Amino acid sequence: MDYAKLDASLSAAVDTGGGEPGDRNLLVTVVLEPAPTEAQREVLRRAGVDVGPADRTIASGMLSRRAVEELSHEPWVRSLSLSSSRRPL
Repeated sequence: MDYAKLDASLSAAVDTGGGEPGDRNLLVTVVLEPAPTEAQREVLRRAGVDVGPADRTIASGMLSRRAVEELSHEPWVRSLSLSSSRRPL
């Protein structure tokens, strides 16, 4: 795990997360360096990230701890942060 790319709350959630490492239970925001290539977009999709338009450099998705670890090692991923769930007003 490249903890330098994780914010403090995501680091804590990854370290203390319950369940299996493959359980998708973390809502994560992913910040990318340049807009992702099609191959990079496929890596993000497999991890559980909603990649949206091709020129998008910020995306989010429900990720497993294992997916967070894998994405943290990608050189084109700038940072990963734990997102909060939004509720209607």
